[in-house]
Amino acid sequence: MTQQEAVESWWFDADDFTRERALRLRATDLLPEDMALDLIVAGVVVGEVDTRDGVGHVIPDPVLDFLDGARQLRFR
Repeated sequence: MTQQEAVESWWFDADDFTRERALRLRATDLLPEDMALDLIVAGVVVGEVDTRDGVGHVIPDPVLDFLDGARQLRFR
């Protein structure tokens, strides 16, 4: 499974609340913990970064690309 396929699988399995939260994320944000875990379970490679509060999860490029496309479709 490619990363793009894993992201699509996560998206289509996500509930509306999760999708709305994801669409509000900016590229500089860290992933919420529950979203990071759901992405990992779906097969998406999620990187970690050290923060003041411990470890955070960086939004992977395939997720950012997918969300950009979803936003464009949504606001046509």
